[in-house]
Amino acid sequence: MPPLPPPILSHDSKCKRDPSKPDVRGSFEVITAERQRIEHGKVIVTALAGLFFLVCTWTSYARWANFQYRSFDLAYYVQAIWQLIHGRLDVSIENVPLLGNHVEPIVLLFAPLFAVFRHPMLFVAVQNTALATMPLVGYNIAKRLGLDGKRACLLSAALLLAPAAGYIAIHEFHPEALVAPFLLLMLQARVAKSISRHWLWFVAVLACKENMTPLLIVYCAIQCLAERNRGLVELRRWYLWPMSVALIWFLLCAYVITPALNSGNIDYVALYDQLGTSPRNILINAIVRPQLIGRALLQSLTHGNLVWGLLFPFLFLPLLRPRWIVIAAPILLQHLLSWRSSEWMIYFHYAAPLLPLFWIASVEAIAASDQWKRVPSFVSRATAWLVIVGCVAAQIWVGPLGRIVTTTADWFGAGQERARKNAFIAQIPPASSVVAPLSYLSHLAMREKLYSLHYILKGLKTLSRSSYEPPSSTDFVLIDYRDAATFDPGAGFYHPTMKTVDSRIIPSSDRLLHDFLKKAAWTADEQDELTLLRNLRSRKAPVTDEQSSPADDEPGVFSIGATRLLSIGTTGGVVSRSRPLEVHLRWKFQGQRDVFPWMLLKLSRDEKATVALLVKGLCAPEAIDGIYTENWRVVTAERLLPGDYFLEALFVDNSKRAWFETRSGGGGESTLLPPPISLGHVKVER
Repeated sequence: MPPLPPPILSHDSKCKRDPSKPDVRGSFEVITAERQRIEHGKVIVTALAGLFFLVCTWTSYARWANFQYRSFDLAYYVQAIWQLIHGRLDVSIENVPLLGNHVEPIVLLFAPLFAVFRHPMLFVAVQNTALATMPLVGYNIAKRLGLDGKRACLLSAALLLAPAAGYIAIHEFHPEALVAPFLLLMLQARVAKSISRHWLWFVAVLACKENMTPLLIVYCAIQCLAERNRGLVELRRWYLWPMSVALIWFLLCAYVITPALNSGNIDYVALYDQLGTSPRNILINAIVRPQLIGRALLQSLTHGNLVWGLLFPFLFLPLLRPRWIVIAAPILLQHLLSWRSSEWMIYFHYAAPLLPLFWIASVEAIAASDQWKRVPSFVSRATAWLVIVGCVAAQIWVGPLGRIVTTTADWFGAGQERARKNAFIAQIPPASSVVAPLSYLSHLAMREKLYSLHYILKGLKTLSRSSYEPPSSTDFVLIDYRDAATFDPGAGFYHPTMKTVDSRIIPSSDRLLHDFLKKAAWTADEQDELTLLRNLRSRKAPVTDEQSSPADDEPGVFSIGATRLLSIGTTGGVVSRSRPLEVHLRWKFQGQRDVFPWMLLKLSRDEKATVALLVKGLCAPEAIDGIYTENWRVVTAERLLPGDYFLEALFVDNSKRAWFETRSGGGGESTLLPPPISLGHVKVER
């Protein structure tokens, strides 16, 4: 396979003529005009880079501010660096220290910045700044590969117009995202024949994530073969020594750093358990049972769009330069062979190492087409425009533009929701320990003790069948019952009682939460879908004046097992901004709780058409034996149109309901516990 074409700096020899010769003036006029065209292209590319940064950073911020982040990743790095600048290494969110989740020493460079600008969005802003530089670097590479300014401008713009770039930028924060610009800078250094910069960006890519080492090792090996005529001395400087460094770093990560810092809390090998039980077993099966590999690849290629979302914008041109596909193979196989379907999709950050490789393959193919005698010159010139058309078509097909528009619309319509949620979590002091849903973690990450609610609900460690050991009672527990990321049955976070493949019984998520909360006594602040539990640091029932009441003689509203609803009612018949709707529930629990009712409030007109279905969530999950009273404030009811509404309380077994809806499209047995309970009428006023 041919090496990268030499830089076009060879034209400089024509510029070093004697100024006294007659044709010198004409030569310098041509060079000046060419430089002006280059500057014009750079202006366009720079403007696009600035626009990309602003749009993607705004979108990411709006999603964060609206509590729409769906993972713990940003919170993990915020807490890790916050702990580091305070002289501590523990990161409670994942129960592994920094470099224990992934070996990403590049994040250490964020510490000085974060010490000055202490906001979670700092990480996103730095990431997107780096991503926005890609077309500037790509423009330089394209020019050095012999393309004119117009085609260089178009192809460098394709780096940001491809859907992958937008998804990488708006999908929260991941150090792996930095691989995209760093790889481009490394390739630029190689084309420019700068050994020092090549080493710098090679090491920077290594520092982004441990799984970059196989990619770089293959890169060095392929380049050695492609440029074998350059001599052993040069090959050692450019490829053999870097390959040795990458191999040593891989061994250090695999056998020293990861075992020392991640003692089984996160098992990434489990992502490939359909291929084998261990790395050794997977390698053996790849030889003796290749159908396992083929089946996994068929599944990911037919049900995922990662590969097609990278090839389509570049018109499948990377296939004409297969050496770059081979270099990308370690990362491609890592994702395509995983059972986790998100890794097959372009909607996340997984395309970061692949985007620059597919792009450079396309640029090389277009540059080489200038020398193909059977291809008319206008085809080569038009291909760059067709790549832009391909990027636009890909944006329509799978691009993030729709999400960007939706996020912006949500921002302008969710001002009250943001203010309500921010005021709610402002009750949590900065030094307090807290359990919180996924969407709230990065907002609360600058503290020593922070835990994710989804682990308690799931009952298992990350990518593992090992049981999760929750922390001892925290100062606060925050629950958002409408947080779809945390209460996600599709991801297995929220589930009914289930059996693992090794025949262990995992209690339902509702029971797991109850078992965690029953270790202490709590006071509850319940507002709409939000509940904030404050630890009383003692084990006593919150209601003491009713313990002697003759509850056993009360018929109650309904009774299931050890759970009995004694009474339910509302306060007042008029709801306005100054008088929110309040619902009072009085429970009696006796013995081991086996049912955990989840309450919904149905509002309808004329007892027919449902206008709203408001979520309260679990009823008294913290309660044990005794009588408990809940006071639920329904603030969002005041936003309904003025008029009279009929109220009904619905109590369901929500873990079963959510599981049925996910697994069978809503089929299965009814999960409604008692029949709907009428709460009368309410009038909404402005």
